Amino acid sequence: MSAQLGKVLSLILIERFGPVIEKVALYLFQYGPSPILHIKKCTNFPLELVKEALSIMTKADMVTFTPNKNENIANYTLKPDRILLALRYPKYMKLIKMKFGDECEMIIEEILHRKYCTASEVIVEVQERLSKNNTNISFALVKDKFVSLVTAKYLIRLQDVGVEEKPVPVFVIDDKEPHTIPPLDIKLILQAKANNTDFPDEGTYFGVNFDRFHQDMRDKVIVEAYTKKFDEFAGELVELLLQQMYIRTDPWAGVSNPVPILEIKDIVKKRKQPLNLITFFDQYVNVIEQDQSNLIRKSGEASGGSFQIYLKEAFTQFAWEIAEQCVLEKFDSKAARIFRLVKLKQYVELDLIQKLTMINPIEAKRLTYELLEENFLQMQDLRKAAAGSGIQKSFTLFHIKLKQVVRMIIELCHKTLFNIMTRRNHERDMNKRIIDKKQRVDTIAMGMRLQGASEEQLADIEEMITPPEKEILERVERTMHKFNNCELAVDDTLFMLQMYLIYE
Repeated sequence: MSAQLGKVLSLILIERFGPVIEKVALYLFQYGPSPILHIKKCTNFPLELVKEALSIMTKADMVTFTPNKNENIANYTLKPDRILLALRYPKYMKLIKMKFGDECEMIIEEILHRKYCTASEVIVEVQERLSKNNTNISFALVKDKFVSLVTAKYLIRLQDVGVEEKPVPVFVIDDKEPHTIPPLDIKLILQAKANNTDFPDEGTYFGVNFDRFHQDMRDKVIVEAYTKKFDEFAGELVELLLQQMYIRTDPWAGVSNPVPILEIKDIVKKRKQPLNLITFFDQYVNVIEQDQSNLIRKSGEASGGSFQIYLKEAFTQFAWEIAEQCVLEKFDSKAARIFRLVKLKQYVELDLIQKLTMINPIEAKRLTYELLEENFLQMQDLRKAAAGSGIQKSFTLFHIKLKQVVRMIIELCHKTLFNIMTRRNHERDMNKRIIDKKQRVDTIAMGMRLQGASEEQLADIEEMITPPEKEILERVERTMHKFNNCELAVDDTLFMLQMYLIYE
């Protein structure tokens, strides 16, 4: 676990959960799986407070527990990757809104806020929120939206406690049950709500299936890459290939089973749009096959042939491109030229680097050793005895360990996230008085509007914010918007690098 990751986790936790949970989580981050008494002793918090913190984090799936050797005490383990997902919540909701609409977005938002809940609780809460917004949507429609999310595997049933009673409970779930929905009778749900009793599906909880979201985000990365590199028709063809892959192959497999290209062609013809893809279908297939990312390769010699999809190869190429871009941004174009040469040759001597890159020898040597110092390059010494004598000749070869470079860039991303979040918090603290005043004025204006206040009265309330304060608020809003965009952009890079490590 890196120190930079710990700093990012600290900022996320203290912002969303407070200092107690932050301190307990950082202890688990630093020292690994620990029993509750060790956590209490080292954090100096009362036992009840530690229990409450662990309970909240377990509910949020940020902490998991396993029995120790004698199975009487639980050891708690932090899940750092799960905490980092909080940065992607806006992306998850945007994805659902684009695919299923506003109601499904509200369902996902509610479950992300609660971490887990029953289907009836979500349906009732979302319908009430829609009613407050003067949106006339029935319980039955909200229920159908919930069912569609479970059917599409964006929501998943959570594990239940096993039948066998143990000091440390064990959670189990049938493999056939993750996406089954309990009977949802709207009349019974409304009756339970009116009588303030338990809902009929009490004890059956649902949570967000992050893997399903990441699958869509992964596909979007690939499709956008080919759209930018070629055009929208190439992107659509890649999207069709990925969709047909899931019919035959596990979504997270590094290499798919063969997909008949004639099947893709038939789908394109049935759609009748776009005409360019229908007319130049074979050419698009050849261009994608010959692309250096190696996403697809022919696997059969039958008419039309079949293609296998190599997601591992594609994300390896994406990782190389990110590494090259980092070298270009951190150093210059000459350093990037050296990096690409070493990548191409795999193992290369310094003299050959100077010769092939056509860079001044002194500058080439300086840049090479700077890349070595920053861990973008690795060095290996080889010794070989000269023929007929005992004298050994030494060779120094430079090479790249992509996995190590990727981990280093991930560390840089964590450092960047920490800097962005720290600067954003500083900007907010510096203008806290004006921001709080704006919130109070907005609250008063909203209350007056609900009471039927006239436009003149509302204008008088808004004038409580002076023109200089409005300028400051506009500047703060622009700055916050930039920080949020930077945070999402860094997370996009993190996501692609994590995909590479998953397939590695």
